[in-house]
Amino acid sequence: MSIAIEHDPTNERPATPPVDIRAPIDTMPQSSFSSSNVHSALYDFGESELSVRYLRDGADAIYQYDGVPASVWSGLADAGSKGAFINANIAFVYPYSKLNASDFPDRGRGLDNDLARRFVTTP
Repeated sequence: MSIAIEHDPTNERPATPPVDIRAPIDTMPQSSFSSSNVHSALYDFGESELSVRYLRDGADAIYQYDGVPASVWSGLADAGSKGAFINANIAFVYPYSKLNASDFPDRGRGLDNDLARRFVTTP
């Protein structure tokens, strides 16, 4: 089953690629769940930022949501359908920027954090 992820265009902000990704962070690689729309997700507890890689625009489609509480991250990690959870609890609620892997230093190879590097570069 495929659930299209919709975003509220009034929440979109200009993309500002991350200079640093700060610890502590947590990642939810594709291998940890099955989704037809979501490749993987990364949560920065220090900044309350959620980054999600989507499959619909290719694996380079990364949306960064700001001000996402850790409880929402936990809900996403536990959700049976990542796409449905994002549509219901994230996509229309939090401001976001659309990034792609090229916005990260050397497609992630320049990132100091191993989790962030894998998030950006894992096919």
